[in-house]
Amino acid sequence: MTDILKALSVDVHCDQCGDFNLGADTIAESQRLLAEGCPGSPHECPPALFATLLPQAALQSLQRAWSALESATQSPIRQLSLEGSPRLALHSIDNLEARAIARWEDDGGCVPSETGGNP
Repeated sequence: MTDILKALSVDVHCDQCGDFNLGADTIAESQRLLAEGCPGSPHECPPALFATLLPQAALQSLQRAWSALESATQSPIRQLSLEGSPRLALHSIDNLEARAIARWEDDGGCVPSETGGNP
């Protein structure tokens, strides 16, 4: 059986850590850890943050739906997979944040050439 949550990626903006991606399976694991009383690590984004990114009920519903779909497949279907899934932008990125622009300006705005030569 496929763990559908491993196929779901979440793009996150954190004011302290910057932008990063994590899998929905990590969010579900953080929710499990918190439910069992684990406070997480003080050196990383704590499970308390990850656990709040997606509703636990929605993740569980997605897992049940995927499991039901896998169980209902019949011959000649050999495999189900998610490929080229649509990416949903939930917040506008029209206004770039100053920190992102500064990172771009720090490298002179030059895109490294594929051959390794000077641009």
